[in-house]
Amino acid sequence: MITLNGIKVSEGVVIGRAYVFDKRTVNIKKRNILPNDVEYEITKLRNAVNETEKYMIAVKEMSEQDFSSSHQFIFDVYLMLLKDEMLIGETEKFIRENLVNAEYALSVVSGNLVKLFGRSKDEYLKERKNDIKHIAKKLLNFMIDKGYEYSCDLKRDLIVVAHDLSPYEAAHLYKQNVKGFALDKGSKVSHTSIILRALGVPAVVGIENATYSITDGDTVIIDGINGKVIVEPDEDTLTEYKKKEKQYLKFVSELNKLKENEVYTSDGAHINLFANVEINDEIAVANEYNSCGIGLYRTEFFYLEKGDVPEDEQFEILKEAISLNNGKPLVVRTFDLGGEKLSNLLPHPDESNPAMGLRAIRYSLRFRDFFKKQIRAILRASAFGDIRIMFPMISGIEEIDKAKMLINECKSELKEAGKEFNENIKIGIMVELPSIALICDLAAQEVDFFSVGTNDLIQYTLGIDRNNEYVAYLYRPSHPAVLSLLKSIIDSANKFSIDATVCGEMAGDPIYIPILIGLGYKNLSMSPSQLLKAKLLISQINTEECKKLVEEMAVCKYARVAEEKLADFVKKFAGNMLFN
Repeated sequence: MITLNGIKVSEGVVIGRAYVFDKRTVNIKKRNILPNDVEYEITKLRNAVNETEKYMIAVKEMSEQDFSSSHQFIFDVYLMLLKDEMLIGETEKFIRENLVNAEYALSVVSGNLVKLFGRSKDEYLKERKNDIKHIAKKLLNFMIDKGYEYSCDLKRDLIVVAHDLSPYEAAHLYKQNVKGFALDKGSKVSHTSIILRALGVPAVVGIENATYSITDGDTVIIDGINGKVIVEPDEDTLTEYKKKEKQYLKFVSELNKLKENEVYTSDGAHINLFANVEINDEIAVANEYNSCGIGLYRTEFFYLEKGDVPEDEQFEILKEAISLNNGKPLVVRTFDLGGEKLSNLLPHPDESNPAMGLRAIRYSLRFRDFFKKQIRAILRASAFGDIRIMFPMISGIEEIDKAKMLINECKSELKEAGKEFNENIKIGIMVELPSIALICDLAAQEVDFFSVGTNDLIQYTLGIDRNNEYVAYLYRPSHPAVLSLLKSIIDSANKFSIDATVCGEMAGDPIYIPILIGLGYKNLSMSPSQLLKAKLLISQINTEECKKLVEEMAVCKYARVAEEKLADFVKKFAGNMLFN
């Protein structure tokens, strides 16, 4: 029996069989086909060529402002390779002659070309091997991502063990009846962790060596309560965890009784709970748990999966979201691309420090036409309900002004086109950088609401990469510097009579909710799966006691000591009700 320790990101206790999913090794499987299947495989290849060509043209057009003409030839080289007989023609020939699937044929042909060019004495030809690798990878992405082939045929009751997963991969695997996840990489607030928490599937991340310690078929226990992964448990441990699994299911059943309840503290203060969602399917869960609306609608996952999404398609998705939301507020965050959220379907530069580079509003303002498609889609959707625009990663007033100017441009374009929209649509910003938090008095006079993104606010305030498992333990929301910034944000919002909603993961972790209530926040937004636990905790705590707690924490020299005070507070008022 081996016990691995990591970071708990999604609660629950599950027992299953391990499936090791390691993306660090390329795993294109050879599949023999029948003669009748040849044309299907060739069509698959040609469709991928067409999709890759459209992608390359779009990237070239979107990047014209960033590259000189001397660099534009790079895209032309890729486009020529898509018509090259040595690559595409030979791949078709390989499929016909060897009766194999297109993915395998492309990997063999491209591999042979890479070796051929690598042996050349001509430096130019020698470097072309990287172009072939790049274009082959793009083609395979389109073939695999379109559903022609996936890396595994998953059965029920499996525990996925992986080095790392993208948010999209995690969601895709979850749909294959996966019971739990154990990842080498990650932190409590990485975007993959956020997705897993939203889905309510037990998960532990930041384990470091899960993929080396676990093999396919091992019996694995995911203890999402204590952040443990137990491999090949002995009989006593297995019996103990089977009992815990039943207990947790009973706890969930009790939580479900709170679905319809309004949210009040024990002394009668009303707290508004909203939901954070990425896809429209989650809105139904938020409604089931009687949320006050959608406090954060993330949009970047459209783009990570599909690339440059047409305006009409975005409009239809948002219109559906409004309909599902039953007239309640829907706050749409414009795409927060860049940093860890990069797509091979969209242009982005190589950056040594992407977390502080071209991401979120900076990316949006760089690619204005691309950005305006989204703004127009949101504005058009506003004709059908209470939808609001929120801009991420704002660092100063100038960015707010530029974003609002683009909104006005889009309004003029829609008027000219005869499209309806809400002229008075509400505009807000994500307060997640210390720079904007420190000048909230100024920002509050420019917008209609604040959405407080505690994930990045803590990361940038403390100088901690939240996805680095080696320093994740330093990520402490209880740090006095964080408490000070959170207090100044809510004070500015109250001073200028605008709403302030905490939509970062701090709001969705019940242990930190007393801090937010003690600071004066009355609007909290979280993953739908956390709404019921939040209701349970809030009903047990008193606002005056929360204020005293914050006052005590604010003068603690060490964040660790502050967190101990917080843990004692929660234990005192909620006991073991939260199944921690």
